[in-house]
Amino acid sequence: MSAGLSALEQLLAYSEAMLGAAENRDWPALARHEADRRALADSLPDTLSAELPAEEQQRARALIERSLRCDTLIQPGLARRMDELRVLLRGAAPAAE
Repeated sequence: MSAGLSALEQLLAYSEAMLGAAENRDWPALARHEADRRALADSLPDTLSAELPAEEQQRARALIERSLRCDTLIQPGLARRMDELRVLLRGAAPAAE
């Protein structure tokens, strides 16, 4: 397995960990996994798909699609959490000047 495909496998592992954290409402863990995933994604070359051997390109696409599906599943939980935080902020006493 090439280094690029291995990195995409790790990217998916972070995405799945993020989904698990979201399902468990473990927001600090979700943020940690997201930061790790972002750092890994930022380190990948723009030419990754061209650098992968032809036999690995289909696997790479599948890994990316699975990671994107995790993101789609995470979004409703994040939206609910943001709504909860908005309610908390509205109920908070104004800060003293």
